[in-house]
Amino acid sequence: MEKANSDSRSLETEDVPRVRNLLLRSMCAVYLMAFVGFYCQAEGLYGDAGILPASRILANGTLKERLSLLQLGPFIGLGDGHEAIDLLCLVGATVAFLGLVSRVHCRLVSFIVMWSVYFSLVQISQSFRQQADHLLLEAGFLCILLAPSRLTDRRLPMEDIALLLLKWLVFRFMFASGSVKLASGCPLWWSLDGLKRHYETMPLPTSYSWYTYQLPDAFHRASTIYVYLSELVVPWLFFAPSKAVRRFALWWHVFLHLNIIGCGNYGFLSPLVLTLLLTLLDDEDELLVWLHERVSDEPRRRPRAKGRNQTEDADVDRYGGRLVKVIGLLMVVGSWLCFSVGTSDEGQLTFKPSFTRDQYLNVMQTMIRAAPLLVFVLMVKKFLKLLSSQDSVGSLAEGMRQFSKNLGLLISTIVAFTVFFMSIVPHSRLLPSTAITSPVMTRAYGGLHSLYVVNQYGRHLTKMRPMRREIILEYSDDINGTWHEYGFQYKPWTIERASSLPYGWLYFPRFDFKFYDGSGSKTDAQKWIYPLIQRLLEHQRPVLDLLDGRHIPAQAPKYIRTSLYRFAYTSFSEGAFWTRERLTDYFNVFSQDDTQLREKLKQMNFRPTVEPSSGSWNWLLRWVLDAIRRFVGAIEGSYLLVGLFVAAGMVIYTQQQQQKHHQQQRTSGQST
Repeated sequence: MEKANSDSRSLETEDVPRVRNLLLRSMCAVYLMAFVGFYCQAEGLYGDAGILPASRILANGTLKERLSLLQLGPFIGLGDGHEAIDLLCLVGATVAFLGLVSRVHCRLVSFIVMWSVYFSLVQISQSFRQQADHLLLEAGFLCILLAPSRLTDRRLPMEDIALLLLKWLVFRFMFASGSVKLASGCPLWWSLDGLKRHYETMPLPTSYSWYTYQLPDAFHRASTIYVYLSELVVPWLFFAPSKAVRRFALWWHVFLHLNIIGCGNYGFLSPLVLTLLLTLLDDEDELLVWLHERVSDEPRRRPRAKGRNQTEDADVDRYGGRLVKVIGLLMVVGSWLCFSVGTSDEGQLTFKPSFTRDQYLNVMQTMIRAAPLLVFVLMVKKFLKLLSSQDSVGSLAEGMRQFSKNLGLLISTIVAFTVFFMSIVPHSRLLPSTAITSPVMTRAYGGLHSLYVVNQYGRHLTKMRPMRREIILEYSDDINGTWHEYGFQYKPWTIERASSLPYGWLYFPRFDFKFYDGSGSKTDAQKWIYPLIQRLLEHQRPVLDLLDGRHIPAQAPKYIRTSLYRFAYTSFSEGAFWTRERLTDYFNVFSQDDTQLREKLKQMNFRPTVEPSSGSWNWLLRWVLDAIRRFVGAIEGSYLLVGLFVAAGMVIYTQQQQQKHHQQQRTSGQST
């Protein structure tokens, strides 16, 4: 009897939640990218001498906007300047780094700290807030439900429900990204030329994007169909009971997002999506076991004996490989029929949608309504399993009484179902005909959305831009003299091949990215450019550090103007990546004493001169933070991130070697 109990405990300890552990470690890596990227640009964007000082929001914003940990800055002697922002970024990055290198630090309190800190930073990001911030905060909140509160590998009762909500989140994100393309009626998406145009007009393209653009049109149209399948069809496979089908969906999207990382500087967005895709695996998947052994800081355990549940899973997945082949064949045949694949007189492949926009919208209505119903059924199933697991005497009623006593589990369950039901509101808004109009639901969603717990996605790439337009900043000391250009680190601004398509990799350059929004909208909608011009006229170093240091004036210029250029990719035979043509003025010429500029800044409650932050009396902490910024400021953001991940890899490797050494010592001690 004792031996049986011992074997049972041994099997229980070997039941390691690898999906949970690796997902949480990966989320720490994504948080690290986000915190470091924010830190590198914080002083130039949100400091007292920055473009949009955080003090504007903290002092004059609404109650929701002022909800931030930065309000505590004066209590520790940092005021509301960039030093307080630096401290939050460093705290968040430190917690994220520790969680990445060791599971010991990957706990509930760590995710509460990271979410709270990043929420506070996003609160003051103002015009530079991006979709990736919303997705990270929503995923980070769900990870609070998933993270263990104690240093244990035991499974949490809420684990299955939290993983399902994360899977639902990545489904919503991908499905929303795809559904709006054809629903918008954009001619480029309907002619299957949207992806080729996207390579040229994306926010921050890379050289990979230029090379891909040169491929034949038939390849681009086939790739567009691949994108439609990736965003409209494959996400449904996320919920398949077959492991092989889910693994097929995982690798499909891994290939998609590796290409997205290669062709555009989207920072931590694609790594975050890839992290959420870990929910498609199970704990016994060979890939997950291999990854877990490479990053785990614990002694390796022998494989868990196959039990009844695993045998049943194997029976369900016996024909998984054949099912994947059938699904692949159906997608090929369906694409062939839906897009009328044929050949032209020249023998080239041709593509043309064989369905109308009304037919597409009717199908989308059904899919939008069916998705929450499917997830709700799965959540109820997991909830009932959770109830039964609380029943220690074989009675469901007794299990309910035991469950009601567990207040923490009850609160977590209520939060999980609340988040799910509120997420239906933005999901239903993908089409006007399916939008939920209930005042109760919309108000409740608005409350959660103000905390970025539930967000709406899919608003990007609804309609492709017919051409690429870029805002170029120019300066001169003579209004009639020669104009010189400010250089950018990541944004296309010159036709020089070496400086026009750089890689940011995991670093997210918010400043350069924002010019993409500015070039595609009216000037009045981009009010942040007025304080940018003012800071350039003042020659403020924090803002100049956001630009390419090789192309800035040695002293403050007298005049600044913004020009709008048209950029277009070159062909293989030309020596540069871009050709460009000046279209018109984006803004008029501005100077320090320009009346219009001062009026615009006054409307924004912007302070043209730099004032010291109130409450900045903690000189020692300020000195430490400034020293760290001077040291880190000498390293370009993308290289800094690479260095941190290399350091994390070295720490993990060292831990692995130490564990092997300890195991060898124990083995040799037992043998003797």
